[in-house]
Amino acid sequence: MKILGRIVVVLVSLLVVAGVIVYFTVDGILKRTIEKNGTTSLKLTTTLNSAHLSLLGGKVKLNKLGIASPAGFSAPRMLEMHDINLAVSYGELRKDPIHVESLVLNQPTLVIEQSGGGLNFKKAMDRLPPSESSSKEPVRLIIDDLQIKDAKVFIHPGLPGVSQEIAVSVPSIVLKNVGSGRGSQNGAAIKDVAMLVISALAAKAAESGSLPPQLKALLQFNAGQVAGKLGAEAQKQIAAALPGELGKKLSTIDAQSVVKDPGKALQGELGGILGDKKNDSAQPGAAGRAGPTKR
Repeated sequence: MKILGRIVVVLVSLLVVAGVIVYFTVDGILKRTIEKNGTTSLKLTTTLNSAHLSLLGGKVKLNKLGIASPAGFSAPRMLEMHDINLAVSYGELRKDPIHVESLVLNQPTLVIEQSGGGLNFKKAMDRLPPSESSSKEPVRLIIDDLQIKDAKVFIHPGLPGVSQEIAVSVPSIVLKNVGSGRGSQNGAAIKDVAMLVISALAAKAAESGSLPPQLKALLQFNAGQVAGKLGAEAQKQIAAALPGELGKKLSTIDAQSVVKDPGKALQGELGGILGDKKNDSAQPGAAGRAGPTKR
């Protein structure tokens, strides 16, 4: 009996060790898969500090996900998230599309920069190929409930008479049925979800009273342009964050004129809605300034 007992103890110990090895192996595979798919899909280096999958609880936690800035912009990362919580079963991770019950982005930080007449997130969108042109089918997601909590947007406008950096706190944003609405082709690609989140943050940040009118319009215009490229459902989601009359006007602005002279083009089309040009150069107060620009 003693020998049998020892054999049982040894077998149980081996099973525990094997379980621990599998557990950490799965987390490592998940981390590398997310980094690889993010980098491939967005054409921007995507990094992740750690990933944790609860095999029994149907939960995934990602820590410190970062997406690099496009070439030509100074910030090391355009978007960074403190942590991400997903409610998704283990079985769903092997399906296409992957059905995610909820996705919560906690304390994301978005850096918006202007360089050469263009904003970084619009440049990132412009260089992405359509999903259907990819040689390999992209990972696609259907997300029932996507929440963005306690976000911060740092804007480097690069406009004369405007602060070099303006910090804007963004209230919670909730997006429903991402990847399952009308016009969605069997879920949303990772790049589309990322650009939807970035556009929603930019549009919300543009509502801040600390921004001068032409900068507000520049952000909203670019957010609208990105949403338009993402499709009808994304456009509807972003449009909900824009004031009605301004949203209509933004769709009529010539993109080339904005690239050449953002302030002049936007003031010409939107002056009546956004206010008097004389006040455009007013700088936000000290409360609108953030700390060091490096992140």
